Amino acid sequence: MKTLFDKLVVLLCSPYPELRARWKTVVLPSLLVFFILYVLQPFGISRMEGNKLLVLAGYAVVSSAMLAVAVYVFPALFPAWYREERWTVGKEILSTLLLCVLITLGNWCYTAGVFGLELNLRLLAVCLLWMVVIGPFPIVLFVMWNRNLQLSHNLQEAVAMNARLAERVQAEAVSEPRSAAARGEVLLEGGTRESLALDPARLLYAESEGNYVRLRYLDAGSGKTAVKLLRLTLKQAEDAFLDYSYIIRCHRAYLVNLHRVAQVSGNAQGYRLHLEGCGTEIPVSRSYAVRVKRALEGSE
Repeated sequence: MKTLFDKLVVLLCSPYPELRARWKTVVLPSLLVFFILYVLQPFGISRMEGNKLLVLAGYAVVSSAMLAVAVYVFPALFPAWYREERWTVGKEILSTLLLCVLITLGNWCYTAGVFGLELNLRLLAVCLLWMVVIGPFPIVLFVMWNRNLQLSHNLQEAVAMNARLAERVQAEAVSEPRSAAARGEVLLEGGTRESLALDPARLLYAESEGNYVRLRYLDAGSGKTAVKLLRLTLKQAEDAFLDYSYIIRCHRAYLVNLHRVAQVSGNAQGYRLHLEGCGTEIPVSRSYAVRVKRALEGSE
C-alpha cells in the first residue's frame, strides 16, 4: 500500500502540460495585478495624491518584467530543465514559487524607489505580505485557465481521432490482424518458467506491475478476456511485439493494441483509450501522445 509520501511523490512527478501562450502569461497577470492594486491600494498608495495610476502601472510593469524573466529568460538559459515533455507538477510549483520571489524582490526595489524608502527587511516583509495576499488570485486564475485550455484541446483531439478511427477500424481489423495471425504466435517467457503463446491480434493491453507484466487478451477458445501474469519487464514485452506496428507503448506502464481501440476520450490530464470488450481505460501519457495519435490516424 502506498504511503502518503509515495502518493505525494507520484503527484509531484506527474506531467503538467502547458498550453498557454507565453506573451499572455506575461501580459494578462500584470493587468490583473494592476486591477487588484487599484482596488486594494496597498503600500500607502491610498494616501497618495496625484499619480496613483502611474505608480500602480509601475507595479504592473515590474510584474511583467519578472514574468518575462521566468517565461523567456530562464527557459533560454536552462532549456533541458524547461523541456515541455518533461514538465511536471513539481516543476510547476517550484516555478510558481520562484516567480513569486522574483516579483516580491521587484516590488521591494520599486516601492523603495517610488516612496524614497530604505531597502530593509521590514519593507521586504511588507512586500512579501502583499504578495501572499494578492498572489493567489492570478495563480489560481491561470491554473484554471491552463486546465480548461488542456481540456478543450484534448477533447477536440479525441473527437478528431474518433472520427478517423471510425473510418479505419474495420479495414485495419480485417487486414493487419489476420496477416499477423498468419505469421504465427508470439512466445512470451517469464522468469519463473511460465510462458504464454499469444496471437498478437488477440492482445488487448499489457500493464507493468513491478517485476511482472499483466497481459489481458481475448482467449482463443471462449472469446472472453483472460489475464496472464508473467515475470518480465514491459520493455521485454514491447520487444516481443516489435514486428506488429499496431501494438505500441502508450504510457510508461502500458502497451496497447490499437486495433482494439473502440473510442478515445480526452480530459485535462490527456487521452484515455477505451478497448473493445474491456472495461479498463488505458491512459496515454504526454510523451507518447503524438505517436499514438499518428498511429490511430494512420500517419505512422
